[in-house]
Amino acid sequence: MSIKQSLLVSVAVGAALAGAGAASAQSASRPANAQAQAQAQAPAEAEGTVIVTAEKRAQSIEKVPVAVSAYTSKQRDLIGIQTIQDLTDFTPGLAYSTSLDRAFIRGVGRQTNNLSTQPGVATYVDGVYNASVTSAAGDTLFLDRTEILRGPQGTLYGRNAIGGAINAISRAPSNTFYSEGRATVGNYGVYDGEAAVSGPVNDQLRLRLAGEYNNQDQGFFKNVAGGPSEGGSGHNWYVEGQADANITPNLEAWVKADAYGLDSTYRASNNNAPYDTDYALLGSLGPNALFAYNPCFGVAQTVACSNPASPSTFGIGGTYTQVGTVTTNPGVNNIRDFNTATPEHANTTDDYNIDLHLTYNTPWNFDIKYVGGYTHYKYHLTTNYDASAVTSLTIPCAAGAFLCSGPTVIYPTTIFNYFEDKTYFSNEVDFASTGNSNLQWIAGVYQYEEFYGQHIDFPSPRQTELAQPISALTFGPAAPNPNLSYYYAGQQMKEDSYAGFGQLDWKITDQIKLTGGIRYSQDTLSGTEYFRAISWGTSLAALQTYGASPIFNPALDITPYLIYGVLPGQTSPGPGVKSAPRLLANGWWARNLGQTWSAPTGTAGLEWTPDNDTLLYAKYSRGYKSGGFNAGYLYQAPETGPETLDAYEIGAKRQWFDRKLTTNLSLFYYNYDGMQIPLSVQPTSGPSQTIVYNMKQVVSYGVELETIWTPFEHAQIMFDYSYLNATIHDPNCFLDSNDPDARAPGANSRGCPAPSSATGIFPNQFQKVNGQQVPESTPNKIALNGAYTFVFEPGSLTLSASYIWKDKTYDSIFNRAYNLAPSYSQVDLTATFNDVNNRYTIILFGKNVFNTLGYDGVAGYRLNYEPYALYKTFGLIPPATYGVQLQVRFR
Repeated sequence: MSIKQSLLVSVAVGAALAGAGAASAQSASRPANAQAQAQAQAPAEAEGTVIVTAEKRAQSIEKVPVAVSAYTSKQRDLIGIQTIQDLTDFTPGLAYSTSLDRAFIRGVGRQTNNLSTQPGVATYVDGVYNASVTSAAGDTLFLDRTEILRGPQGTLYGRNAIGGAINAISRAPSNTFYSEGRATVGNYGVYDGEAAVSGPVNDQLRLRLAGEYNNQDQGFFKNVAGGPSEGGSGHNWYVEGQADANITPNLEAWVKADAYGLDSTYRASNNNAPYDTDYALLGSLGPNALFAYNPCFGVAQTVACSNPASPSTFGIGGTYTQVGTVTTNPGVNNIRDFNTATPEHANTTDDYNIDLHLTYNTPWNFDIKYVGGYTHYKYHLTTNYDASAVTSLTIPCAAGAFLCSGPTVIYPTTIFNYFEDKTYFSNEVDFASTGNSNLQWIAGVYQYEEFYGQHIDFPSPRQTELAQPISALTFGPAAPNPNLSYYYAGQQMKEDSYAGFGQLDWKITDQIKLTGGIRYSQDTLSGTEYFRAISWGTSLAALQTYGASPIFNPALDITPYLIYGVLPGQTSPGPGVKSAPRLLANGWWARNLGQTWSAPTGTAGLEWTPDNDTLLYAKYSRGYKSGGFNAGYLYQAPETGPETLDAYEIGAKRQWFDRKLTTNLSLFYYNYDGMQIPLSVQPTSGPSQTIVYNMKQVVSYGVELETIWTPFEHAQIMFDYSYLNATIHDPNCFLDSNDPDARAPGANSRGCPAPSSATGIFPNQFQKVNGQQVPESTPNKIALNGAYTFVFEPGSLTLSASYIWKDKTYDSIFNRAYNLAPSYSQVDLTATFNDVNNRYTIILFGKNVFNTLGYDGVAGYRLNYEPYALYKTFGLIPPATYGVQLQVRFR
């Protein structure tokens, strides 16, 4: 996952709902030949038909044999679609997690944040592959339209498009002078300013310059400790410049450069669990800050204090300090309240992007088109890892502990640092036939290269005992730990991808067309991973006996016990491991990784158009996603195998009653091999580890319906429905870290090996997942929108109302109550006034007007002293937001 993209979504949820629509660092782009595209679009738009480039040719959406949804900037403004989450509401089969910036189409996506595991839904901005899903949801001042292609796009798009592709196309430089300014104000202290100017320099050159500044003063989550609110609050800016030129009568060029900056909070989730007040949590490397709230913590040592939540039958006699006065988790009573001492902060720097398109119209009835792009960014997130407002705990010496020199002061504030530094570029050359021949073709070659560094670490800034650890193997001095970090995991990787592809469309008769296509892809991933783990103060008895003495209670470098290849007797490493672990001078252990994966993909289809208003199609598509690594932890088997998907689909598109009703229907069946699923494994000591498994098989099927009905003049009704059943078929057994002893209702351990070891108070009992639903595969989803336009002499007023309902959805392959996000509904309202000359627009909007709790993700939350998880960490959509936007245009 890219947390950078998660943050962009969080900002967009707040500010873009107010009409701002924060443009992402890689704002959407457009196909070359902007002038021709604009001219082709104008008449079609007038007839209510959307032109898309889903198959890399400009076609009416009703003539494309693909399950595709498309949203123009005008449609988005009228309906109120501003974010990826809004696109999810109206797109059958599309799911999105705001808190994690992960997109899923028909249950296919990416389940982990590790950058060495690829996404399953490809995002393209102006035909250039982009790692950020949020790039498809820039503001309508910048985007012309967004297209969502469902099902494998393994021929024309290829790279990581096993689940589908999201295309974003920018507003291009105009043929006549145009400028526009926009201002938005809304609740939560939202204000936003945007501006664009565009027009011709001469007959051959057109330019466009646009930018925005977006601010939100208040967040969607309240810090009851008195700190700033979080979630969407902060500011960002974006600027872009475009040039579109006819260099010669046959050669066209387009270039866009953009830059982005962000300084904001990120929070998009919270949990409803009571505080876990054990002294040291299972797998922890240091003391638990929430021990301060243990019922025995402040009780005198000589007083009996028996409590299931306490590790002692007698009091500790400790004292503590904290920010604020709250001592229980406020999320239990209000899921939007939290209590921490350290605010979250995220920023994006050095964020810029350049895209270039060249199109040569040859005299031989085909075009040659070059598409290239370059992107770089740095992203840094800091947040409170100990999830508390406690700033210190004082642990007195035990009675009679003569080796204890005095009370120990624990500073439990621990920071979670996430950093991402990424550079990637791509080059593609397409050869596409032109003219009116019954045989049309497209062929091309593709290259992609990416460099990235990603790391996480957990410093405790005031716990100086961490500075000079000793080796847990030799008990001699280990490398210094100057940043006082308990844990570091990082990677520096390089990825290369190459592909060649071709597709033929043969119109046998005026009504029947055959399509065949093939692509061959090769992906190579290599680099180095790094890891270090320091433990201190995990034994309460040791602190009471010896205090913080560096002799008797030192910080221990336990890294060798947690990684492969250091301790004697361990087995050989798995595939993809290119070196043995080595100890660096700074105390990190490092190891080289590398692997190459390749696969052919393709498509075959049949179309029948019995009349101008009907399209029937059947198609087969094969998708592929490369393997990867769970890099950064030096696991014995870090490699994840590739995924493949065989998809069968039939569809019908028809316009009825003189084109007053449009219906698009698709039915699909998937045979999905190797789905990459990350699962936590808790070792007998140290932090939990995540291992990515390949599920043997997933079988999916479903139906999707999109309708647009104009019952009478000025009225329009949209109705979308999707059904999805995605079931795991795998006989193997896996460990649920939230139910490690398989006691939760629904757990099935029949046929799994009996427990052989204990982890804390729980034996590791593996479970069956055969027959479970795939995460993020919402079974049923409905979207309904009604709009009516009143026409007056001064202009027009359009009133729009939307109702969204999403079924309950599992977020884990362990289909348990604690991994189930409840169903929810949402109502949005929009009123849009346009003056008769289209010089200005006023938009009044309300999103989630009844302030319902909407869930885009959930994860089980287990307390140490309970047999299985009863609590949840919820990813939440924004609460009720409202505001007004003014658009002013000059021509």
